[in-house]
Amino acid sequence: MNRSDFQELAELHLRHAKALLDAQLYSGAYYMCGYVVECALKACICRKTNQFDFYPSPEESRAAWSRDFGKLLKASALDGEFSASRAADRDLDINWESVEDWSPDSRYQPQGRLGAHALYTAITDPDHGVLLCIKQRW
Repeated sequence: MNRSDFQELAELHLRHAKALLDAQLYSGAYYMCGYVVECALKACICRKTNQFDFYPSPEESRAAWSRDFGKLLKASALDGEFSASRAADRDLDINWESVEDWSPDSRYQPQGRLGAHALYTAITDPDHGVLLCIKQRW
C-alpha cells in the first residue's frame, strides 16, 4: 500500500458511507466513516515515508498499523499541527470530537440516523471538516 492507495480508499469509503446513508443503513454508514478517516491518516503517514509507501509490516511501526486515530496522528507526525488547527477552529474541534469517538468496535454497536449523519457531517463539512483538514496534509 502507498499514499495514493490510501487516498483513493479514503475517497471510495466516503462514497460507500454516503450510499449507505442514502439507503438508511446507518450502522454501516457510521462504520465506513471511520475507515475514511483511518485511510486519510494513513495517507499522511505515507507522505513522510520513503517513496510514499506504507510500512510493510506491523513490526516496523505498530502505531502506523493502528486503527486508533490518536496513534495514527502521532505516527503521521501531525498531532501537534492538528491540535493547533483544532485550537484555531472551534468547529473543526467539535467535528474532531465526534470523529474520535469512532472505533473498529463500532461494528458491534447499532447506530441510528442521527449518529451516522453526525459523523458523516463531521468528516465532510466543507469548511471545518476533518477530512478537509487531513487532506491539506496528505
